[in-house]
Amino acid sequence: MWYRPTPWDVLELEWCPRYLWLSKRHGVPMTPNMAAGRGAEAGLRRFLAKALGAEPKPVYIDAGWAHGVVDILVKRVAASPVEIKTGLPRREHKWQLYAEAYLVKAAGCAVYTGYITYGEKIYRLQISKAELKAAETLLVKAAEVIEGPPPPPVKTGKCVYCQYRAICTST
Repeated sequence: MWYRPTPWDVLELEWCPRYLWLSKRHGVPMTPNMAAGRGAEAGLRRFLAKALGAEPKPVYIDAGWAHGVVDILVKRVAASPVEIKTGLPRREHKWQLYAEAYLVKAAGCAVYTGYITYGEKIYRLQISKAELKAAETLLVKAAEVIEGPPPPPVKTGKCVYCQYRAICTST
């Protein structure tokens, strides 16, 4: 495996494997929602860091074969990754958080909880060994998708607003 996967790759993989493959080949254009989220993130990061008792800065973690950025890392007896979201909750977000928790664990910290935030709402998630193992499996799968041929297209409701609908053969 030559590609070093990230938690963001896991998010894209869980959204759509073909989306992940296309994003690595064509880049991800900045949408208005992404730009709005980035604009709101700095103030939100300060608010959330204060609420959780953490430093308001992203933390880069290199676990060798995988790497990535955790939006905020709460360090107490154990470490808890925090994933900041400004949009609506999606099922895929928890897998991104679990992948971040895997990286934190691989860096030598104990991890039992993590946080996903939507605006100023903070949701605490328990993180088990099974979820860390599943996250590791998803990181490996993300690298395999990126390194391999394009996954077959699968038409879903997400295709209607996908950035790649014009070049994906499923639409």
